[in-house]
Amino acid sequence: MILVAVRDLMFGSKIDAAAKSAGIELAWAPRGAPWSAAAVERKVTAVLVDLGDPGALEEARALLAAAPATRVVGFLGHLRTDLMEEAHTAGLAEVLTRGQLAASLGDVLRRAAAPR
Repeated sequence: MILVAVRDLMFGSKIDAAAKSAGIELAWAPRGAPWSAAAVERKVTAVLVDLGDPGALEEARALLAAAPATRVVGFLGHLRTDLMEEAHTAGLAEVLTRGQLAASLGDVLRRAAAPR
């Protein structure tokens, strides 16, 4: 199961449609609560997170500290090269621009959901 931590409802609906098409089960991060704790509690195998959301990278770091085997895939606007480097350094499995993710959403979800 992949936990999706995305506030953008329009992009979230694209993620949902791609997951349904690929037969991948999604869970949605709780609003107003730390999603890293929800990921650990639900024992998800992966998280897809919008790194442009406030506090997202800190949540990813917290999750990787608590559950290092969890695959974290982050995405962000293409101008955020500083944040992209920080995310790589933090240990995210993949860091993509929003455009890269949109262009290969099904493949990214399949990789994230694949057993390790």
